[in-house]
Amino acid sequence: MRLQRSLLGAVGTMTLVLASAFATGPAQAAPSAASAVPPTISPAAPSQLVPSGSHITCDTGNFCAGVWDPTVNQWRVFFLYRCNRYYLSNWQGTGEVKNSQTDNAQATTYGQSGNVIQTFPVSSDSPDVDWDPVWSIRNC
Repeated sequence: MRLQRSLLGAVGTMTLVLASAFATGPAQAAPSAASAVPPTISPAAPSQLVPSGSHITCDTGNFCAGVWDPTVNQWRVFFLYRCNRYYLSNWQGTGEVKNSQTDNAQATTYGQSGNVIQTFPVSSDSPDVDWDPVWSIRNC
């Protein structure tokens, strides 16, 4: 009789544990600044933080690319002055660009296989950009 009660108790306990696990669903980690990583660019380029709700400014001679930096909850604007192919890491979501280069230098974004995604002529506009498919930028 004692063995029967122990078995019934164990089965009851397991049933409660399983029911509680299924009722609450899988554990999900909340995003936090500690687990977030900042967007970076290589070769390195100067950058500046811009508060949420602000638009980027871009000095003459630069192609400027703004991306959300989850580690500081602000926009990070990279100033691409030197003609180069820049490779992006941790650039996600929608951002903004502005091409203030001289000599009508056109900037181009490229995908993982080197395919052209979008080109940006010199302009006073600041179009939105989806950074998710972009792997690199050539600013000239």
